Amino acid sequence: MDLALLTAKKILEMFFILLIGAGTIKAGAADGTTGSRMTSILLNVVSPCVILMSYQMEFDKQKLMGLLITAVLSLASFSGAIAISKLVVPARTGPDMAVERMSIVYSNCGFIGIPLIHGLLGSEGVFYMTSYITVFNLFVWSHGIILMKGKTENLKAAVKNFIQPSNAAILVGLIFYITGIRFPNVIAAPLEMIGNMNTPMAMLISGMNLAESDLLSSLRMPRTYLLSAARLIFVPLVTLGVLLLFHADRIIAITVLAAAACPSGAMGTMFALQYHKNSQYASKLLTITTCLSLFTIPVIMLAAGRIFS
Repeated sequence: MDLALLTAKKILEMFFILLIGAGTIKAGAADGTTGSRMTSILLNVVSPCVILMSYQMEFDKQKLMGLLITAVLSLASFSGAIAISKLVVPARTGPDMAVERMSIVYSNCGFIGIPLIHGLLGSEGVFYMTSYITVFNLFVWSHGIILMKGKTENLKAAVKNFIQPSNAAILVGLIFYITGIRFPNVIAAPLEMIGNMNTPMAMLISGMNLAESDLLSSLRMPRTYLLSAARLIFVPLVTLGVLLLFHADRIIAITVLAAAACPSGAMGTMFALQYHKNSQYASKLLTITTCLSLFTIPVIMLAAGRIFS
């Protein structure tokens, strides 16, 4: 199936689950705390299982080199995103400068990127996505904190922030991949079943969050469209240029481009809450970019399917 059609199909499937999630809030079957508890399970249990199982394949030096290449391309993509954020949101923008830049630089590559890539490319795509997520975490826990706090954190705090289940899963999975360690079926089967919950669970949570946000208010803010264009169009275009410049392999290119094309991430809201910035504004940017990405991601994948055929 054509990549654009497959992407549109996966986006529509995910959007339908998102609507069900929103419906649970409207029907009173879930409340504000439900999404929060489910998010904790998703981030700490389900996503690490997806990552772990993506490394359960035969060792291949070429694939290991692909991880390194993905990391380099991801680093270039994030550097481009930071440059775009500085152009679109100058330093003298105002008190919301950090929130706006954060929304441009950091995508929802975990919640939406992993399910999307898993649907498009399977375990091999998730395998390379782990490299993008590693670079994402390196940037968000260094540049992201500096952006929000206006100063650097000490090394001990930075290292502590970086220790989380997804990163642990990447490390353990990589060790197992290199050494050839395989889970016995009695362990692998349950881990795979839990990992299969990733897409529906992520979309249900996204739907709950959207149902609780003021979408109409977000749509009335003209500036959100400029920021959305930066996140959903400018950053993917710069990333596409990087991928073409380095003649990236098709699967690696599609993985990095899809991750870069995702809407603004929840990290912006979480960091805004933690560092006493405008968290409501961050939530609105997340909401509007999520809605618009239903249209922009298939178009970007259409271009990718033509270019990386």
